[in-house]
Amino acid sequence: MEDNLLNAGQIQCKGADMLNLKVSGMTCGGCINAVTRAVQAQDPTAKVQADLASQMVNLETTLSFSQAAQLITEAGFPVSQ
Repeated sequence: MEDNLLNAGQIQCKGADMLNLKVSGMTCGGCINAVTRAVQAQDPTAKVQADLASQMVNLETTLSFSQAAQLITEAGFPVSQ
């Protein structure tokens, strides 16, 4: 899984990266909250935006793509890219 994640793009933005992750299994606001809590547990200043229809999560975070993907997957929402 990690090899696939390393191919995803990251955009450097003022000390934080903008990450775009395809996240499976999100169906409601509670799912978005769980994803947000998982990321912000490691990066409290992270900004998380999620779209249920497209299953995309956009992050502004100091975490790497692999770190964010692992945290979200461990929260029960598989990340693919």
